[in-house]
Amino acid sequence: MATNTTDAANRGEDDNGDGAAEKTTGASVTRRRALQMGGAVGAGSLLGVAGFGTDTATADCSHPDSIVHLDYDDYDSWDDVYRMSNGDPDNLTLVSNPTASGESALQLRVREDAHWGLSTHYDFDDGLFELNGRVNFALNSNWAMPGRDAPTNCRLWNCAIARGEGSAGGGRPDGTNGWSNRMYVSTKDTDPEGPFHLLSNTYHMGDGDEGIGDHDYLVDGEEYALGSPEIEPGVWYEFEYYVRVNTITNGKANHDGVVRYWLDDDLVFERKDISFTEDLDDNIIDTTGPVGHYGGRYTAPKNLYAYYDDHSMALNGELEFEYGGC
Repeated sequence: MATNTTDAANRGEDDNGDGAAEKTTGASVTRRRALQMGGAVGAGSLLGVAGFGTDTATADCSHPDSIVHLDYDDYDSWDDVYRMSNGDPDNLTLVSNPTASGESALQLRVREDAHWGLSTHYDFDDGLFELNGRVNFALNSNWAMPGRDAPTNCRLWNCAIARGEGSAGGGRPDGTNGWSNRMYVSTKDTDPEGPFHLLSNTYHMGDGDEGIGDHDYLVDGEEYALGSPEIEPGVWYEFEYYVRVNTITNGKANHDGVVRYWLDDDLVFERKDISFTEDLDDNIIDTTGPVGHYGGRYTAPKNLYAYYDDHSMALNGELEFEYGGC
């Protein structure tokens, strides 16, 4: 469905800076704590499979502990839903237009000449082994990313993060100090005026002793891309994501962590070879949520706006979609 967001995109507001301090809200979920069994986590009751964390990988389909639907119509402010870690809180607001459904959606701004809009988090207090989420998102109708010969990237969604220095910013995950998977829009193999392609960025342990940050573009010819979807400014898209941490054998991470993306019902990205963690107590999925961060060493060429609506999550399992779940 198409939505014109030009009016919102042209709003002029003063910049209040991009280094606001982290604050805490009540936006979190606590799950049952899994029992420790000889160094491996016995999570069969949580995931519907036996022996997670042992030599046997988890099943491809599992029923969740619980399902969370975040209806933005029910809230007066975005920080009733999410916590902020970086950026300016004034860059996120609830708006009545455009929406994908209902009366309210989130509008996230990245100001001209800035990196951060802000980074938000829906926290899981005790962590998750797997997370399946779905959200509608749109770019404002005059979104553009000019100014570089190399691909330009803007982060839109924190799919799954284990908090720690290894989760971003050039950090090196070592199995205990954090990791992450995030979704971006990119000018890779396309025009800076759009339509745009998607990028999956993953900080993980890699094959050696030093962790890495992988840029996996969703374009034809890339190893894990199952499609080359185009993101048109001013159009709503349904994005689904699934992240499952790796198993562990004798204290060592197996290369069987999973990341999958769907866009408007189509599976467009899949990796099943990731080593996220060697600590299934304290280095699993802590958080997810919307984010706006432009570039690395380059900044936004003008005020940019992204919109989000209808965020749903299955905790320690999969949403029962006709195309992506059980």
